Formats: sequence, structure tokens, C-alpha cells
Amino acid sequence: MRFYVTVAALISSFSMTAHAEDISETDLRAHIEILASDDFGGRKPGTEGENKTLQYIAAQWQQAGLVPAAGSSTWYAPVALVDRTPLEQTVRFTRFKGEREKTIRIDDDQIILRSSMQSGRSTNVPIVHVGYGNQSTDSLADAVSTKLAFMFVGSPIGTEDFPSYRERKAKVLAAGAWGVISIAGSEARYARLARRFRRASTNIDAEGYHAGMEGIITKAAAEKLLRKAGVDYKQLFKDAASGAFSPVETGVYADLTSSTRVRSYQSHNVIGKIPGRKPGSGAVLFLGHWDHLGECRREPTVDRICNGAVDNASGISLLIETAKRLVKDRSDRDIYFLATTAEESGLLGARAFAADPSFPLEDLVAVFNVDTVALAPDGKLLAIVGRGKTSLDEDLEKVAAAEDREIDKTDKANAFLKRQDGYVFLEKDIPAFMITSAFSDQERLDSFLNGRYHDVDDEVDETLLLGGAADDANFHVALGRYFGSVDSYPFKYDGKLGTNSAGE
Repeated sequence: MRFYVTVAALISSFSMTAHAEDISETDLRAHIEILASDDFGGRKPGTEGENKTLQYIAAQWQQAGLVPAAGSSTWYAPVALVDRTPLEQTVRFTRFKGEREKTIRIDDDQIILRSSMQSGRSTNVPIVHVGYGNQSTDSLADAVSTKLAFMFVGSPIGTEDFPSYRERKAKVLAAGAWGVISIAGSEARYARLARRFRRASTNIDAEGYHAGMEGIITKAAAEKLLRKAGVDYKQLFKDAASGAFSPVETGVYADLTSSTRVRSYQSHNVIGKIPGRKPGSGAVLFLGHWDHLGECRREPTVDRICNGAVDNASGISLLIETAKRLVKDRSDRDIYFLATTAEESGLLGARAFAADPSFPLEDLVAVFNVDTVALAPDGKLLAIVGRGKTSLDEDLEKVAAAEDREIDKTDKANAFLKRQDGYVFLEKDIPAFMITSAFSDQERLDSFLNGRYHDVDDEVDETLLLGGAADDANFHVALGRYFGSVDSYPFKYDGKLGTNSAGE
């Protein structure tokens, strides 16, 4: 049974504490100006900009009074990464008509390949179409083992909470596929995906994160391959969306070679801790990604650095200042702060941490991700990414009421659920949220996403809005105080992720 203190008394005492030392716009701007300066080079993992960023975050948390929490008295948890850039390729598809081998020709610009090693080669590998790849791993295993899997990139129209492409591809690889070729649903989408595919792609440097061969193919080329083999593409597409789809042996075979530039290197997460007064009562985690894109334009452009002031120097500044306030409280629970690497490459730092955490994940009672907070003039209205996904909505309402904040009750913010580090914890049934005023105004958010986002213009200038960021920072202090206390939040995990029981 949940234990409740008197709500009125809780809100009164809680609110008085939360506003003792408000975080200001000036506090946040000071960090953003440093982290988003040209001197940090755009904070790209594996560069000198990473070294400067890591040292700055650790120094700030150490000065605040946090202790290192990455293990062995260090702030830094290594994350092995690898970049792969496709260089050259040869492609040949065949089918058999009776005993005769027939070549199916497609244009070179209709497919792009990338191998896991510097040189990848396959000969006469059978192609199986797995639809969207959302079958169980067991049902996929017999169909795809050592074969080349064709898979739709998108999701069926009208589906909600459909597994992401990354999740589906991982499942196909776990089932034993040698390679995965993804089918773009339109020429425009193929063009976008191919542009990204030709650039260096970053992933965790471990087995299972990249197929022997990966690629993107146009819908027209895939349709031609299947038609020549007697497979009705339109019917296959329809069947794949039905939910009762079984992989289809296409009768097409592939001879593929790919030359790929491969660079392995080590990046790092930064982890600090505020030890709680009551060991064993659980833990709270605040996190945000420190990385950005580095140089994102080429010569002769003068300004080539994507500085990432909003995305996500603003979030790291919030974590630094929030830690400074919470360290003075010594809450009941441990409070951890995690600055992740390679979020821009697919939440890789968060995934690496979740795979090898420096403390038991089952200790976590709540997780709060901070990303892209400097977009609103004030923080009166809060958007919550993750609202409706866990049992903590009522608690967030209490904190909002105590802080005189209003929560956006629409579901718009959840469009970003799988695009932020908190999702890695939701996948493990740990309550995780991204709470920010920056996402409460759709028009303003769209303006950023369609303009300065991931470009050289995301830098510190007179247009940087920090009013909402300061309000959000103070709200995160309030969250830390509420969830860090066994009086205001008595729940604790009882050994099974996602299952709460009342604390005694």
C-alpha cells in the first residue's frame, strides 16, 4: 500500500525548500558559453572537444561536492565506438529459372552498402524478406540464419508503439541474419537515408551492433527484384502490415562486396553521485547528452562548427546547476548524474550505460533526461515526454502544483519518446521522463527543428531563450527533492524492474 503524507503539508514544506536558491539564466548561460564555444569544436566524440567537455563536467561536479561514480573512483566510463564510412561496392543479384542462372540488373545508384569490416564480401547468399522484422526472434531464426534479410524501414500506417527500426533490425541480427538491406518507402526517403548512410556512421564497437553487410535500397529496385522472382510486392507489403506475416524466401541470391573505412576509438560517459542518507532506499538519476556534431560543414564555409548551444549544452548546464543545489540537501536516496556520449548517433552512450551500469538499475525509482531546454521565454507550461507511460504521472502533478507549474495534458511531446536517452530506461521498465517547457510550444519547437537544429546557427547569441531553461532547472531541483525523499515518495523497487512497493 502506498503511504501518503498530508498533501497540503507536503506541498507547503516542499515548495519552501525548492525555491531556497533559484537557478538563474546567468548561471546557465555561463556554462553554455563555454561548452558551445568554438574552443570545444562542437563536442564530437573521439576529438579534443570531447576531452575538454569531459574535464569541464567532471570539474564542475567535483567542485559542487559530488563523488565520482563510474567505478574505481573515476568520473569516466569508457564507451567503445566505431565509425564506418562506405567507400566502394559491387552488386549482383541473380535468380534461377529452371537450372539456368538469370541476372537481375539494378542501377548502382539504387542501393548503397556498408560492411562491418574494411572489406566485406558475400557470394550466392539467399535473400529472405522479413516484412517489418517485428516477428519473434525464435520465428525469425529459422528463416534468416546466415541469409540476407530485406526489411521495410518504416512502420505500418496507423500503428502505435510500433518497435523502432533499430529495435527491429537488432532482432533480425539476433536471429542470425548475415546482413540487412532496408527498403526505403519512397524515392525522397531513399535520398535522405542514402545521404546519411554515405557519411560516417557511429555505433557501439561490439558484436551484434552491425551486420556483416548493411544497406539501403530503393522501393523500385526491391520491387523489381521480387517481381522477377515471381513475388507480388504489393501483396507482400499488405501482408507484412497485417500482423500475421511470415518471412518469405524470395528465390533471389546476392553477390555483394563493400569496401568500408572503419575507425575504432574510445569515448566516455561522465557519472557523478550525491550519496544518500539512507542506503538501500533506492536512487534517482538525472542525465543528458554532452555530445554534438563537431564540424558539420565543409570548406570553403567559414563557420563550419555545429556548436550545439541548445542541443545540448543547455541540458548539461542544467545538470551542473541542479547538482549544485541538490548536493546541499543530502537526500535520503542516492542521486546520480550521468552525461552521455553519442546520443546523436542513436542513444549509444545511454545504451552502453544500461548494458554495463555502475550501480544496479533496479535501484532507480525515477529517471529524468534533460535535452534541448533553451527554447522558451518562461517555464510556466511543461511538456512531458513519457507522460502516460508509467505510474508516476500523479507524482509529477504534485510537484508541478507545488512549483506553480502547469502540465501540458496533450500527447504531443511523446512524439519524441524514442528519440531521447530516457527511452533506454523505459525499455527496461524504469520510469523515465523528459520534462521541459521547450517542447510546450509546438510552433516554436518546429521553428528550431526546421532551422538552427543540427546546424552552425545553434550557438550562443541574443536569440538564446533561457527563461524557460532556468525555470526548468529549478523544477528539476524540485524533482530531485521529491523523489529523493522517502517521505514524499516512499516507493522503492522490490527486486523486479517496473514493480514498485511501498517503503517502510
